[in-house]
Amino acid sequence: MSNSDVRPWWWRGAPFILLPLVIIGGFLVAFGFLHPRITAALADSDQAVRTAAEDGSMGAAYTPGSLLLLAEAGEVHRGDVVVVDAGAWQRAGQLVSRVIGLGGDTVVCCDQQDRMTVNGISVHEEYLGPDLGAFPFSVNVPPNSVFLLGDNRGNAFDSRAFVDTPELAALPLTAIRGRVVAERVGDEDRTLPQSAAFVAAGLAEPRPPEAPPGPLTWAVTTGIGFGVAAVLIGVAMVVARGLRKRASGGPRAVASDAADSAS
Repeated sequence: MSNSDVRPWWWRGAPFILLPLVIIGGFLVAFGFLHPRITAALADSDQAVRTAAEDGSMGAAYTPGSLLLLAEAGEVHRGDVVVVDAGAWQRAGQLVSRVIGLGGDTVVCCDQQDRMTVNGISVHEEYLGPDLGAFPFSVNVPPNSVFLLGDNRGNAFDSRAFVDTPELAALPLTAIRGRVVAERVGDEDRTLPQSAAFVAAGLAEPRPPEAPPGPLTWAVTTGIGFGVAAVLIGVAMVVARGLRKRASGGPRAVASDAADSAS
């Protein structure tokens, strides 16, 4: 009887377990080598924007000078933080700001508690600092446009600078580069959840949690998915091999009388 006949089935199936482990290990080694390069590629892609270190328009919403990770604008909701091309406001580059009103909305400042009202509904924006920079205005937002305000209302360049000209104060939807979903500081990603202020006021639909986009996310997702699939396939093959062996009753023993006659 050969050695292969006496080895247990799980030993003979070891290659099917080791192969996925080798694949996963190889991916992790490659990921460790490529991580800084992937991060650098993401920083220069259309899915990220480096905020200006001196820009305090958004207050505590993000860290000035950090890397903001963007998702497709898609359907813009009130309360979304977006990156916009500010060329229409004669500002070079891009600005980060919060969507307060959409096309057709009436945005008014302010109610008796210095809160913004949208279509007559007061919004309690819990993320604002103590300096609200409140002054009275009323704007009807043109169609296919967004009315934007910074979170640091006392020191922010936003739609309020042009409230006397509503068609200029509200930027077109086409000016939106993307929605901010996460912030990268160093090697750490911090997800920026949707503001609850406009959802609580009934002015926005809740969004499902979003993962940071970009090549880094796709690399991790693809690698983990491939590794898990490989492990499952390997385990399934080992189990199937064992079940087939049990169904066949294992190696057949030679009958003792047949062995005696043969001798």
